Amino acid sequence: MGVHEIETEDEFKVPINLLWDKLLMLSIVGILDSGKTQIVMEKMLRKIKEIHAKVIIMDIMGVLAVDSAVANHIIKITKATRLMGCECILSGISPEISQTIVNLGIELEGITTTSTLKDALELSFQKLGLELKML
Repeated sequence: MGVHEIETEDEFKVPINLLWDKLLMLSIVGILDSGKTQIVMEKMLRKIKEIHAKVIIMDIMGVLAVDSAVANHIIKITKATRLMGCECILSGISPEISQTIVNLGIELEGITTTSTLKDALELSFQKLGLELKML
């Protein structure tokens, strides 16, 4: 398993972690704008193709704020991953971001969301047919 960092021209880093066979995780930290989300989508789709991922967790716990343009880009990213046969689970949605998305009237229908990374991991393993056993 490995970490592959996507780095844009302005030092915006997005680590893509291979967590398990066919399972990726993308952690986004900082301020997102339309340009950065477009770069994230392009790099993420390439990585999905490269490792034949079936599930990707996009963790936005470290995102400070979301406006309507960024929320729409995130939705586009999840739809693009689905077109490649990979399900995107959006995790780390803070109360503030949740409220913003609702207040903006943005529909997340058909997008799998979790509030915690733990829930996203459990759901991912379930979708891949894997079972966690506590010792």
